[in-house]
Amino acid sequence: MKYLVICAFVLGSIAPAHAYIDGGSGSFFLQSAIAGIVALAFTFKLYWRRMRVFFASLSGRTPPKDTHTGG
Repeated sequence: MKYLVICAFVLGSIAPAHAYIDGGSGSFFLQSAIAGIVALAFTFKLYWRRMRVFFASLSGRTPPKDTHTGG
């Protein structure tokens, strides 16, 4: 109960910041978000075969053989 009262006091006593985010910061956040999405897509592509084998083994099936060996 003591911690709840302390948290309520701290959260209730926070003053407004009156701040802004300039265009450079906004574009940086957008670029970071896009880079994160591309990195996730690349990682997914890189480990696609391993994920297929893993989920096929969970279902008791054998995954189809790849016709493309890469390279």
